[in-house]
Amino acid sequence: MFFALLKKLAYASFFLPLFLLCQNLETKSYVLDNRDALLVPKTIAFIEQLSNELFTKTGFSLYVAVIDKVPSEFAQSDAKLARNQYKSSTTQNLAQPYSVIFFFKNDQKINILSSEPNVFFNENKVFFEYMVPLLPKQKDEILSPQRISAILLNGYVEAADLIAEHFNQKLEHNFPKDETGGREFVRFSMYAMLFVMFGIIGFIYITRKK
Repeated sequence: MFFALLKKLAYASFFLPLFLLCQNLETKSYVLDNRDALLVPKTIAFIEQLSNELFTKTGFSLYVAVIDKVPSEFAQSDAKLARNQYKSSTTQNLAQPYSVIFFFKNDQKINILSSEPNVFFNENKVFFEYMVPLLPKQKDEILSPQRISAILLNGYVEAADLIAEHFNQKLEHNFPKDETGGREFVRFSMYAMLFVMFGIIGFIYITRKK
């Protein structure tokens, strides 16, 4: 009986770490922060699926964190310092290698923080070529969840592709590029937002004339 108990303990000590690892993989979320519901549900689901595929194939974790403003516990007179403290707190327990795309709505700031900058992909290229062009040109432009999702996704999907290419892998669940190198879903999203915006302007103009 004693040896039978030892045998069970040996099996448990072998399988428990594997079980815990599987549990961690199943519960791992790649959306680190969306407390203000600034990402639409479909965007969240897509990020979880694609980042999971990326991690499975490469071991690289690609995260996003989207907030309205820096939480009060990181409040500083210097906004940049507050954002940096928030970023450090968010990434302190992440396993390397990783990248996190941070979006601060109130400050209209985007930061891409990587454990090894410019090793797996060019963060500046993703930021300036795929995200900045979609940002509001005027401060009074509305940053709706749909627009935020489009801005973030345009950079996110490009980063995911570049990371996969670094590891000589291909992502099956990513959005395909067209012949111009653009993403159709982002173009459609922006057109839809423009249509709604002009519709609102037209409605206001008509009602004022009455």
